[in-house]
Amino acid sequence: MGQSETLKRLAEVIAGEICLAENDPGSVMRRWRERFQVSQKDLAKHLGVSPSVISDYESGRRRSPRVETIRRFVEGLIEMDAANGGRIAMALEKLVSPEIASDAILDSREFGVPVPAKLLTERLQCRVLTHGPLLERDIYGYTALDSVKAIVSLTPKQLLRLYGGTTQRAAVLTKVTTGRSPMVAIKASQIGTSTAVKPAVVILQGVRELDPLAVKIADSIHLPLCVSEIESEEALIHALRTFNPTM
Repeated sequence: MGQSETLKRLAEVIAGEICLAENDPGSVMRRWRERFQVSQKDLAKHLGVSPSVISDYESGRRRSPRVETIRRFVEGLIEMDAANGGRIAMALEKLVSPEIASDAILDSREFGVPVPAKLLTERLQCRVLTHGPLLERDIYGYTALDSVKAIVSLTPKQLLRLYGGTTQRAAVLTKVTTGRSPMVAIKASQIGTSTAVKPAVVILQGVRELDPLAVKIADSIHLPLCVSEIESEEALIHALRTFNPTM
């Protein structure tokens, strides 16, 4: 599938979600705008409208957007990302599929340069549980998932798809209670594959009581496992989106 086709597929998914959200399309619009890391002001300027127009749609003060409005909104996000190198769309288009609900993907990003995994774990206030020295290796991006909606329910094949066949991404999992289910899923995703595909590091958020089996699995497959001390999912996503490894 060529770049134009994958971008078209991504645009269709975004537009479809907004159209199907009959009760609150504005919240879906806001979620996608934030995922593309675009402010209301900048998007409004790109579209040639007042910032209050974007705000009114997202807050529900305006009635459901027309198809043409949705089309312009989606194209604006993709065009603005393309002007900045297209890294966000590049990450998202690999993840969006008919089998995986996109609301399970909280955030995804490709870095412009390779970044030591250690910098990301420090940004997310992590305790390192296994294979700390491996955090010196470079990563090229991350995928943040709602573990309740994604990891626990995904098949091993779908899990492999989420990581796009690369081992140089960080997996950030929120709403994790013990860590057992996501680690079992990652372990299972390697069964039956000629080459073990796994994240470069797994970062768990929301852990209440870490299951020793989660640590044992990570240790057995030589995978750095970390637990973020950031308490809320919202704060964690904010820390990810404001992470600037080039500064």
